[in-house]
Amino acid sequence: MCSSGSASATREDVRGVFSRLSPPSAPLTAAEVAADLDCSAEAARGVLDGLADAGELRTKRVGDDTRVWWRDSASEGTPDATDETEFAAFVSAVQDYAIFTLDADGVVASWNEGAERIKGYEEDDIVGEHFSTFYTDADVDDAVPETNLQTAAVDGRVEDEGWRVRADGSTFWANVVITAVYDDDGELEGFTKVTQDLTEQREYEQQLRRERDLTEQILETVPVSICVLTGDGEFVRANQRMLDRLGIESDDVSQYGVEEWQLYDADGDPIPVEEWPFTRVAETGDSVYDYQCQVDVPDVGRRWLSVDAAPLDAGQVDDTRVVVSVDDITERKDRERRLRRESEQTEQLLRTAPIAIAVQDADGDTVLANQRAQDALGLTEQELIEDSHDEAGWSVYDADGEPVDPSETPSARVLETGEPVFDEELVFDGPDGDRLHLRVNAAPLFGPDGTVDRVVTAAEDITALKRREAELEQRKSALETELSDIHGRISEAFYAVDDEWRLTHLNDQAADLLGRPREDLLGRELWAVLPESTDDAFRDRLETALRTQEAVTLEEYVDGADAWLEFNVYPSESGLSIYFRDVTERKEYQRKLEESNERLEQFAYAASHDLQEPLRMVSSYLSLIEQRYADELDEDGREFIEFAVDGADRMRDMIDGLLRYSRVDTRGDPFEPVDLDAVLSDVRDDLQIRIADADATLTAEPLPRVDGDPGQLRQLLQNLVENAIEYSGEEPPEVRVAAERDGDDWVVSVSDDGIGIDPEDTDRVFEVFERLHGHDEHAGTGIGLALCRRIVERHGGDIWIDSAPGDGTTVSFRLPAAEEADD
Repeated sequence: MCSSGSASATREDVRGVFSRLSPPSAPLTAAEVAADLDCSAEAARGVLDGLADAGELRTKRVGDDTRVWWRDSASEGTPDATDETEFAAFVSAVQDYAIFTLDADGVVASWNEGAERIKGYEEDDIVGEHFSTFYTDADVDDAVPETNLQTAAVDGRVEDEGWRVRADGSTFWANVVITAVYDDDGELEGFTKVTQDLTEQREYEQQLRRERDLTEQILETVPVSICVLTGDGEFVRANQRMLDRLGIESDDVSQYGVEEWQLYDADGDPIPVEEWPFTRVAETGDSVYDYQCQVDVPDVGRRWLSVDAAPLDAGQVDDTRVVVSVDDITERKDRERRLRRESEQTEQLLRTAPIAIAVQDADGDTVLANQRAQDALGLTEQELIEDSHDEAGWSVYDADGEPVDPSETPSARVLETGEPVFDEELVFDGPDGDRLHLRVNAAPLFGPDGTVDRVVTAAEDITALKRREAELEQRKSALETELSDIHGRISEAFYAVDDEWRLTHLNDQAADLLGRPREDLLGRELWAVLPESTDDAFRDRLETALRTQEAVTLEEYVDGADAWLEFNVYPSESGLSIYFRDVTERKEYQRKLEESNERLEQFAYAASHDLQEPLRMVSSYLSLIEQRYADELDEDGREFIEFAVDGADRMRDMIDGLLRYSRVDTRGDPFEPVDLDAVLSDVRDDLQIRIADADATLTAEPLPRVDGDPGQLRQLLQNLVENAIEYSGEEPPEVRVAAERDGDDWVVSVSDDGIGIDPEDTDRVFEVFERLHGHDEHAGTGIGLALCRRIVERHGGDIWIDSAPGDGTTVSFRLPAAEEADD
């Protein structure tokens, strides 16, 4: 017997196997001999072939891949002896194959034990049946049995693989070889059929195929480059990522080797081949993981790689295979380098920051203190680290002077709550009597588990600031005393509020008007002490002044004081200063003046109405006299009548003009944005006959939008254009209208090339009934320019004349610009 696990066997060993058989002529395969001797199938096959060549054993191929050997008991040692009975016994004894014969029509003629075991039929039950019984219904329908017999009859042999049916109806996967048998005359006698059950082999192969497909899928989908190398560094196979990395096709992988690579260490120096991870694995059989190195990638540059290498066939040195996976970690290395640099920069910033900064860990122990923190407390960083909970005798107090327990410091509270603390003032008293005022911020840094890992505390030294505040507070107190004296001497009432509307100053006059003692008002909110009758508009104006930082003057009637008060409001960044005085008498005077103006307007209206009637009567009767007695009147009489009618017409025009003049302020329309181009167009339409008769030319530049009364502005432009035409002189009138921006206003001018005005008379012409020319020279009532001035003054502007005799006249007036319309 050969030793266990041996790869060889002797002839004596094999003879012993056959001598133990019963019967001695039973056939054996090489695999059965190898199993008996516990040696390799290759070694058993070599000895069996040697014994067959020596004539001790006989052999025959069964199927394509299987051969059997047996001892010839009738003529041992005579290889040419043939015993059909013995061969029949051999066929019958084969257990792993179904071996039977068919007649020429495919009917089963003989049956062996292997056939009974594989197909489940006993010999008596199947002999005489057609061999199509063993085929599936689908194969029978497709005439597979008949086709196989026809092929074997023509070609001498046919091999087929497919599903076959057992006696119990179950199926198995079979390899079938059908061989035609001919007599000495070449006539077909029948067929031999050898069937092998390959169900387990097929399932095993399918399992291997599935595992192979899964392995292939894994190799192609993992996000790393993977390859298999020989012990000499030659490529056996590689996934697509590795092929892409190498820039080669899969068909060329066997021609590629790692000797074409060059690896570099962290310093950029070449790494010796014997230190490469796959070289070490091939030599030692030990796996290498996360071996980091650098390589040069064409068109990309230097890249960082992480390499894992492991042996594939451990223990078989000659067939060593190394599995290598390569992951590009350049971005990770860059990120690590960037984080390291940022960490170093952060620490440098902490150490060089111009404020005191300390870092504590989760236990509250100081792990870092910059130079400012060391200087502030007079301790080294090491002393601060060693005495984290006892700053060498320093006592800590809050802004109110109360002691702060170590568990209540900003950093301790951050550790406890995980919430930051901002702008907390602390006072530190040192053992030598020094006092520090610090404004402290503390913020948490969280670890991967979400808990506080570090606390960063920053402290700004505000000792000098607090000292300055104390000095300013003293100065403020002194100034307030002085200011109170000054306010007491101010004749007007005065009070001041801060940006939260609290009264900070007021004099006795203000206190009297507010009806409370001065001490009760200071510190109170303004809106809480003002009389309830103060309307919302007053509050809105004050809030607007504080927001826009623009001074404002307003008047308000106060029920509690039964008086009209004028407020002058002056804003500053800290609040408002408000001076106010009683203007009841002035308001009463204004009221009486307005009532008087109203009565005068009523009188003017009544007078104009009452005067119009007799004027119409005079004109009517004069017209009757002229019509009825025209033949009896001489030239002087007719001239007298003409003078009387003209005087009556002029009187009527003067009365109309005076009425319009009196109603400028009281009967005007509300102001609105007015397009002066449109107004001038209407004036041109109204004066088209006058312009045509005078052969006048009216030109205008683009005119703006202003804020005003459309009707009055139309009257204004019409009067000025009419005047320009009237006083044009002998030449055809040329009138020009233009405008230019001046701050928040527009200046509009109407110019002509007429007779002009003496500069000494430019103010006088704006007076009512003032005329520079007689009625026989120029018509008019003497009210037109006075009406123009009153309209302009109602609009908050002014009007003036630039002129000289013979050089023409330019009348200019100023009007407020309209606000720009929103898009």
